[in-house]
Amino acid sequence: MTFHIHELRRAQADITNIAHWLVERSTQGAKAWLDAYDEMVGRLKHQADSCGAAMEHESFDLDIRQSLFKTRRGRVYRALFLIEGPDVYILRIRGPGQAPVEPDQLGI
Repeated sequence: MTFHIHELRRAQADITNIAHWLVERSTQGAKAWLDAYDEMVGRLKHQADSCGAAMEHESFDLDIRQSLFKTRRGRVYRALFLIEGPDVYILRIRGPGQAPVEPDQLGI
């Protein structure tokens, strides 16, 4: 099954904020991060239903899953998402050391 990927506004804001933070430190690092994010989205298109539950899963009445992706330097990021039929909704992107998302931080 091929899933249709949708990024919610808060996820888009997370992507923008992370990319801006990275570009201030390394333009190449920001590009590599965006490439890693795009690769993860490509995997979600075909394998979203094989991803496991996010640590936030128990705090919500929703089946929140996560897909991990990392940079060449090994920093792991998490994309939190929901599956509804053929649609995948990316809710938030969390970076290393960021606290789990609280219910009022999902924006859904």
